[in-house]
Amino acid sequence: MKKISLLLFIALTLSCSKELDINPTTSVDANQAKQSIDLLVTGAYSLIGSGPGAGGQEGALYGTDLLLNADLLASENYMQWRGTFNQYNEVSNKAISTTNTSITRMWRKGYGAINLANTILVSLDKAKESDRNTFKGQALFLRGIVHFELLRFWMEPSTNLGVPLLTQPTEDFAQIQLPARATIDACYTSIIADLTEAQTLLPAADDVYANKITAAAFLARVYLTKGDYNNALTSADAVISSGTYSLTGSVEEAFNGSSSESIFEIQQTTLNNAGTANDGLTTFYACDPSVPGSASRGDVGINNQFINLYEPADKRVTLLIYNGTCNKASVTSAKWKDPYANISVIRLSEMYLIRAECNERLSSSVGDTPVNDVNAIRSKAGATPYALVVLGDILLERDLELAFEGQRIHDYKRTGKQIAGVDNQGNPITIKYTDPQFIFPIPQTEINTNKNLAQNSYYH
Repeated sequence: MKKISLLLFIALTLSCSKELDINPTTSVDANQAKQSIDLLVTGAYSLIGSGPGAGGQEGALYGTDLLLNADLLASENYMQWRGTFNQYNEVSNKAISTTNTSITRMWRKGYGAINLANTILVSLDKAKESDRNTFKGQALFLRGIVHFELLRFWMEPSTNLGVPLLTQPTEDFAQIQLPARATIDACYTSIIADLTEAQTLLPAADDVYANKITAAAFLARVYLTKGDYNNALTSADAVISSGTYSLTGSVEEAFNGSSSESIFEIQQTTLNNAGTANDGLTTFYACDPSVPGSASRGDVGINNQFINLYEPADKRVTLLIYNGTCNKASVTSAKWKDPYANISVIRLSEMYLIRAECNERLSSSVGDTPVNDVNAIRSKAGATPYALVVLGDILLERDLELAFEGQRIHDYKRTGKQIAGVDNQGNPITIKYTDPQFIFPIPQTEINTNKNLAQNSYYH
């Protein structure tokens, strides 16, 4: 079997996969085998969340960087990075070095999680037959969403370069090979195939990991990013129509604790927690020393230009944006205030907005009308309902509802929205959404090691 890999978290992967490295002549108890794969699944989910990881790896993916960097890339008239960590300052200023530590750890930890997912897929025969579909579904789900997240940051449309697609595990150092980047279309095909199959295999409900509706929600996000509005509409409507999740009664309920509209979230515990470390979402956003366990530095401040987009009485301003009391005294977001609250990655509100956008683009009303879907979100926030909506209203509502949740730069890229800002002299400027500075560089360590790995053109 051919093995491919990048510079991964090989030590972690090997230490986990040794539990599955069983002599074929040995009789293996089914429960023992299942537990081993259970540990691999737990390890993969841990990697996409907030740990464990030595050397500042805790927030590499959904714990911090996937969300924070997407917003910092489009920080103009939106937010300010006030902290001392230069890797985030580079992202905010669009002056990113190929040795940026945040970007390097996103790449490495992302492929580490993909490698664990692939290890699960080639080890299914060691689990009870009745459990294999569930394990396979979890592995395909994880591989699909991580490939997708990496693709959104690194794909370069002008050269049609996506990211390397890893579909086989690396189990020892001798098996490491040097893959090239796949095309963008090939990446989407692989991601959609993984999530589609995962949806058929995952359970209808799961209290800890992904279920069928979770896969459908990510498919809606993938299809929307790809510009496939028909399939995005179908997937988003399926999530809403399932009745599995419901909009919360208030804007606060959706954050700082599990809620009825949280479709996929990253569990935070005392042992697996980025927010109590030095680089979690709550570390950077929270500015309230009264919150137990939080570093509460207020490194992210919200700009008035963005706040003024809300109606004054909108509860997304009055309850989810506050004046900090830490040493930076930032105006910041209350979405990431409690370090022990689970991190919501994808919510039902987003599905309503996807359905509204796709119906508007397609001149249809599958599930409901665009105005009713948008007003369902605005009603929760106490904002004035619309009598009718156009596409611009829906996209603005995405800005308002999904603020600081890691969607901003991806929305601006896919919709062709220009980003208004100022230059170093304070003069107003407009940055085109196609500007290559919005694309991350392949980490220099990967370029140095893999001669087949093409760098994005802006960083040559």
